[in-house]
Amino acid sequence: MFRIGFINFILVFFCVLSSSAQIIEESELAVITRENWKAKEPVMQMIPHKPQFITIHHTGMPQKPQRSIEEKLQALQNFSQNDSPMADGSVKKAWPDVPYHFYIGTSGKIAEGRDINFQGDSNTDYDLNGHVLIVVEGDFNKEKLLPQQWESLNKLVSFLSSKYDISRETISGHKDQAETTCPGGDLYSKLALLKVKNPVKIGAERLFEAEYFNLIKDKKIGLVTNHTGLLPNGDHLVDLLYQNPETELTMLFGPEHGIRGEEDTHVSDSKDEKTGLPVVSLYGKTRKPTAEMLKDVEVLVFDIQDIGARFYTYIKTMLLVQEAAAENNVPFIVLDRPNAIGGRYVDGPVGKPGEPVTDIDMLPITHGMTVGELATMFNKERENSGLLSADLKVIPMENYKRELWYDQTGLPWIKPSPNMLNLTTATFYPATCLLEGTNVSEGRGTLKPFELIAAPWVHPEDLITQLESYNLKGISYKTTQITAQQMVDGIEIYPPKFMGEEIPAVELTLTNRDNFKSVEAGIYMLHALKKLYPEQLEWRKERLDGLLKTSLVREALDAGKKPREIIQTWQDDLEFFKKLRSQYLLY
Repeated sequence: MFRIGFINFILVFFCVLSSSAQIIEESELAVITRENWKAKEPVMQMIPHKPQFITIHHTGMPQKPQRSIEEKLQALQNFSQNDSPMADGSVKKAWPDVPYHFYIGTSGKIAEGRDINFQGDSNTDYDLNGHVLIVVEGDFNKEKLLPQQWESLNKLVSFLSSKYDISRETISGHKDQAETTCPGGDLYSKLALLKVKNPVKIGAERLFEAEYFNLIKDKKIGLVTNHTGLLPNGDHLVDLLYQNPETELTMLFGPEHGIRGEEDTHVSDSKDEKTGLPVVSLYGKTRKPTAEMLKDVEVLVFDIQDIGARFYTYIKTMLLVQEAAAENNVPFIVLDRPNAIGGRYVDGPVGKPGEPVTDIDMLPITHGMTVGELATMFNKERENSGLLSADLKVIPMENYKRELWYDQTGLPWIKPSPNMLNLTTATFYPATCLLEGTNVSEGRGTLKPFELIAAPWVHPEDLITQLESYNLKGISYKTTQITAQQMVDGIEIYPPKFMGEEIPAVELTLTNRDNFKSVEAGIYMLHALKKLYPEQLEWRKERLDGLLKTSLVREALDAGKKPREIIQTWQDDLEFFKKLRSQYLLY
């Protein structure tokens, strides 16, 4: 019996990294001490270190709530202190003690492992010096983190951060340090929440608070959302509303890329696989819900993570739904979420300067607003202009500040669309999306979309020299080559430019995102290409003018105007917009 259990436990720790134990007073944090679980002494000398980082792991095998945490720690120590077979057939050499410093079991109990003042151990290759290793029981590539485990992990991280003066910014997953999937997808997606002391609480979370729940209680709900409509714990708003006995979810509406975010083409109507509910695509033949679609809807709810650039299509979808709500006398609720690229940088030509901001076209490229602020502005501006306005309610965030970038909110990054892989992509997007109005590749079809400037006729060294001559802040450049494909990160996208061809490219790197002015950078990039490659560069006029909401930029570039002259042309209009915008800011 023991032998079978011991072998199973060995398999559990194929993802093993280091952990250790230190006795902590129960008044500071309730733990099961080494003495409590009858730990043996280390069998060899350990390497002392100073705790400086916190690294999270999972055991990598199914949770076993039927076994006591004491039994699991004893088995782990036996495994650790001997040459032991691994799941892949290799043999792990003996370690002095359990590899981790803390173990969190299925009950949420925390147990000490190795003395925290000594380095842990790992089967993977990385420098363990300074790393406090916490392992959570389970295979979180397949299982969900249990609520009591999450609560204990939060408490433990808070304790360690305070006691050892460890910045929460140092918190990472095993996969951030070495080649592994540990600590599993579900746990890893939540680590961002640990990195800030007071994470942003989004509107979707607050919807279920007493203050707001009456807005949807016992109502037939139409929900506009996609794969980003997740709460920080990983629950999808669709599931929460569908399963709640006091709400009736009747209709789903999906934006560009579909309700699961896996399409890069126009999307057709469908059914949600999990709930069986009808899904109406708002990025196909229909862009705005019709009266027929809303006949069984008593309240419309919008919950989608936006990027912060005017030409990202989700805010257009929101406005059209808002119009439909107004036309059909259906209350409209916007669940607010952060502006991913921050709420301060406002830049770009204004499509219809001096007019009320009743439509997307009146926005500059970077508007520095949340979806809730935009909805508020559109609604009031439409009312002031004699247009129909909706019965609008914005559920605001808590702990949000305008200066926060998305990775400072404590919220996990979920790529909002197939090509928006990370926050760096989003930061460059207002600049390099302008390349879609040319015959130059912006990097779609690679793992660095919108971080590249590429074409067969581009000479990267010459282009870098030209770009560096502008002395743009917050950005650097290097030469590279790319081969664009139609499959990116497991999703089929629109056929990218120069697909299958190996072509030269300039790769962009952020050096200081707070100083980087993306819209201005986009104009300089277009200028550099026009100056160096006047014969090869081609404008896709309709697309470029549509992105900028004006033909004046293209015409100025053709006339040989300098970037600074072009940028100056929209400053008065931008100031008008900023003053108007200030009336509608919620944070």
